[in-house]
Amino acid sequence: MPDLQKYWQEIRALEKTLADCVWLVSLDSPRRGQVGGCVVEAASTIAAKLLLAKSHRLAEPEEINAHQVREQAAKREAFETKLRRQGISVVPLAKKS
Repeated sequence: MPDLQKYWQEIRALEKTLADCVWLVSLDSPRRGQVGGCVVEAASTIAAKLLLAKSHRLAEPEEINAHQVREQAAKREAFETKLRRQGISVVPLAKKS
């Protein structure tokens, strides 16, 4: 049985080195059949546990940026779909130079 006191000391020590919110990337988990690469934002208390368990790693700035771009595009698409269902058409206007 693992030493719980040591486990929580490691968690708290790791947590102190992290910012309040941390971006993480999941790793492959062959035992669960999961493929890694999912980018998530987590509080430092949760992130410390995931990093110590080696199920996630800190995300690179490029990964975070790509994730945010995908999220914005998905939100925009959902908004436009909602408008179309209400009978509202979205027409982009050309910018004058």
